[in-house]
Amino acid sequence: MLQASGTDAILWVTTGQGTIEIGNRSFALQSPCGVYVRTGEAFRLAAATPVIAYISACPAVEELDTPSELPGLFDDAWPDRMVAIDETNRTAMGPRWFQMLVDKRIGSTTAAQFIGHIPTSRAEMHRHLYEEALIIMSGHGIIWNETSAARVAAGDVIFFPRKHLHSLECTAPEGMDVVGIIHPGDNPGVNY
Repeated sequence: MLQASGTDAILWVTTGQGTIEIGNRSFALQSPCGVYVRTGEAFRLAAATPVIAYISACPAVEELDTPSELPGLFDDAWPDRMVAIDETNRTAMGPRWFQMLVDKRIGSTTAAQFIGHIPTSRAEMHRHLYEEALIIMSGHGIIWNETSAARVAAGDVIFFPRKHLHSLECTAPEGMDVVGIIHPGDNPGVNY
């Protein structure tokens, strides 16, 4: 059992089958998917097959709590907590696309989760007014900032503090798939 005390938790479940219990509710895991756990709620994963999940607390906490029992708290005002990838919900931007997963539609008012595809290209150097974490799901490339660059590949996690100047370059011929979390905010396309 896990709980992000005083903050929301957003999960990205990459693989595996089973259930996730949030308070007194149970949901069948349909990986890959995004899952939203509201402030005050706790969750437990019960795996039928090995599950790989990335957990983000927004705002960040030093560590997740491990209560001895699963509290029954579940905010019924927001009953839908799991969002699967759905090609019909993608927003295209030329050869790029993204789909919002966890956002205000399911109750998250301070953070958002998205999945996206980046073709072979390099984004302009830019900054955001929010923090951003990216999980590289497939492909490879280079992350650039003002003073250095580093190679990135599937399995890497990148964190950008607010106002950090950066650019992600995809060098893979097949493109790069990423899952991102932004906090605070609800639009991953906003930069300056």
